[in-house]
Amino acid sequence: MKRGWEVLHGASILMDRGKIMTVGKIRTLPKKVRVMDATGCTVLPGFVDSHTHLVFTGSREDEFAMRVQGARYQDIADAGGGIQRSVRTTARSSEDDLYRIGLDRLARVAKHGTTTIEIKSGYGLSLKQEIKILQAIKRLAANSDLDVIPTYLVHTIPPKTTRRAFIREVINEVIPAVVQKKLAVFCDVFCDTLAFTVQETESILHAAQRHGLCLKLHADQFENTGGADLAARMQCVSVDHLEYTPARTIPSLKKAGVVPTVLPGVTLYLKMKKIPPLKAFKRYDLPCAIASDFNPGSCAIYAMPKIVSLACLLYGMSVEDALAGATIHGARALGMTDMIGSIEPGKQADIVVCSVDNYRKIPYYFGEDIVKFTIKKGSVIYGKNR
Repeated sequence: MKRGWEVLHGASILMDRGKIMTVGKIRTLPKKVRVMDATGCTVLPGFVDSHTHLVFTGSREDEFAMRVQGARYQDIADAGGGIQRSVRTTARSSEDDLYRIGLDRLARVAKHGTTTIEIKSGYGLSLKQEIKILQAIKRLAANSDLDVIPTYLVHTIPPKTTRRAFIREVINEVIPAVVQKKLAVFCDVFCDTLAFTVQETESILHAAQRHGLCLKLHADQFENTGGADLAARMQCVSVDHLEYTPARTIPSLKKAGVVPTVLPGVTLYLKMKKIPPLKAFKRYDLPCAIASDFNPGSCAIYAMPKIVSLACLLYGMSVEDALAGATIHGARALGMTDMIGSIEPGKQADIVVCSVDNYRKIPYYFGEDIVKFTIKKGSVIYGKNR
């Protein structure tokens, strides 16, 4: 038993009607059962990617090339690139365009074992554009094989408007419309030097909370602004990034039940030297989720096995903690542990079968695509025997 999970050898899983019925040594099978042979493979819960920006158009490979040569993310953003650039390209796309692109990306995500994914808006920055993106996400949730969890993200200040006017629009127009149209489960805010202050973020989160949205938070990615402290005060479901969060904040997060979520793909893409306070998480026994943060600017990786590898290589996480971060703790970051994140009777039959004979080989084989089957609610959604 390691950090609350167990390795079983030679075990079987009996699934029926989308649920896990039995785990372990199954002596007698029901009649007319279909058997899937996973001999020599490692079987895990389906990966839970609890932080993505999957719905967007355009790409920013030139910015990647600039960063490789030493340009800073903040400097690129100040010059009109970054988030604002993706806002402009996404604005030129229709809802149908975003839906089609999203379906294609979700099919590729499923090939790498992800069975539940959170998708944020945030590349709209106006009532009309945010609703368009969230409606595309809602269609994806209705028509994808994966469970898609929608989040309204208040990402940054649009050009040609004042901070006060934009925040007023978010509070008085966008949040009520999002809730009225049932387009999001969560509201998230980017609380950092490039976006919103703690005071501005708090006013937005209070408005979201009044309208019944659950809360998430981007915090302390580029500077310690006190975002993680705010997440604890507001009892957010999760707080993400945390590169500059001080260790003294961790007990408050634990007391408030906030799930820290770390994003090693961003650390890689932005060549960040500062990493989240993983040792403090360990010291205070606060497990953390890991997620891809798939987006056009700071992480073009959507394959969760590779994110698990990066968590081990860049953050020094143990293989066990990284795999738990991508499964059960990812489920905690979405408030869904009663349904997903572990292989237990009664939970959804969300399972990934990897073509390796030892779970430690999952992050070890960084350059290989090791997923053999992805199973969602008992049905094979990726794999040769579909």
